Amino acid sequence: MKPLFFIDYDNTIFSHRTWTIPEDALQTLEGLKKDGFRVILASGRAFRTGELPEDFQGRFIPDGLVSSNGAIIEAEGKTIWEKYFDPELQRRILDFVVEKGYCLISGFEGSWCTSNLERFKSLPSNRNRKIMPEGGASFQALYHSRRPSFFLADTKEAIEDVQAHFPETRLLYMGDEMGGADIIPRENGKDLGASRILEYFQASWEDTAAIGDSMNDLNLIKRAAFGIAMGNAMPEVQAAADYVAADIDKGGLADAVARVRRWAKEQR
Repeated sequence: MKPLFFIDYDNTIFSHRTWTIPEDALQTLEGLKKDGFRVILASGRAFRTGELPEDFQGRFIPDGLVSSNGAIIEAEGKTIWEKYFDPELQRRILDFVVEKGYCLISGFEGSWCTSNLERFKSLPSNRNRKIMPEGGASFQALYHSRRPSFFLADTKEAIEDVQAHFPETRLLYMGDEMGGADIIPRENGKDLGASRILEYFQASWEDTAAIGDSMNDLNLIKRAAFGIAMGNAMPEVQAAADYVAADIDKGGLADAVARVRRWAKEQR
């Protein structure tokens, strides 16, 4: 059986240095679909089949989505799983970051909002983000909406503090270059979402390859039959991988996929 690919988006397909998808990455994705491989987009972002990145349009449609770090699962355009924060836990997290003055951000109704706009502007790790979130009423609206995940765009100390106060969550650090951490319910994760995709397609972990760069990819890379870390991946992710590919801006995705293709042939 051809391996089923689980591929991360940010800094695996989409470069945060150039704020684009490298052309060679798009060509690689097109080639996988042309050759009959199933490709699952596994992202911390809350993607939906009808709301994919504009760069994909007309060139690449994934066979499934593991979105919001496993909170939203789609296969062949159908939603097969959704898991959001418990409302009480969500309220306590929002109250906590406001009390501490931390910078939490979230996408909401087509825009971005934050708990602390001034802190967002002041933190070095946020200066390369191509978004400018809103505060005030936009953030307050989060208290009345169901959210699958949040992003703590703050320091390592803030990340550790939130994790210590909310053991029922997992904070997944994005690395020194990008900074910040995804906040997800402990029962979610890309690897758990991938399990639901595999069940849908009647496949097993022996049939999988995973490619990523950050801590939210770590368990998925460990569980896949062949796990690949990008050359720009965090050291912990590279250490857990079966292969370390080139940097995203130096043909990394093409290198990763070529290595999986060689591995698949070796398994026959």
